[in-house]
Amino acid sequence: MSTLLFCSLILLFACENASTDTDSEKIAKPDLSQDILGTWETIEIEVHSPTYQGVDTTVHQTIREGDWGKYFGVRPAQTVFTPDGKLVRTHRMKNGKVADIVNGLWKIQGTDSLLVIEPNKTLYYKHELENNLLTLTGIVDWDFDGEEDDDYRSVMRLVSKTQ
Repeated sequence: MSTLLFCSLILLFACENASTDTDSEKIAKPDLSQDILGTWETIEIEVHSPTYQGVDTTVHQTIREGDWGKYFGVRPAQTVFTPDGKLVRTHRMKNGKVADIVNGLWKIQGTDSLLVIEPNKTLYYKHELENNLLTLTGIVDWDFDGEEDDDYRSVMRLVSKTQ
């Protein structure tokens, strides 16, 4: 009788642990295609260009939230991701006047890649979402020298959610 009870307890704990693992895996993998919907503000950008503008010069630039207006005279860009796979990024001057609008498309690929298609460029980013902060990393042509060789990282904060 004790052997049967022992085996039953082992089976019970094994089943309980298996269902807990499955539940935690579901919780640990957010659905970015739903979580990304809304308006995001770019609060930080960090770029490392190993051959800045095609010459043998290395440039490392970090733009933090307080730097946008102070050094560049602009507000942080806002990007709206919509459920139909479209995005609109609006760049504004410090006084609120619209300086530029970029329209594009977005799509989640696999579990950790975000594809962004903008006029004249296609970008692939790895993404991390934590506490309403979306971090995107990738290799881009930040310095417009025709070479996608610049390490790029941006941090965006959720401003408003879209359903």
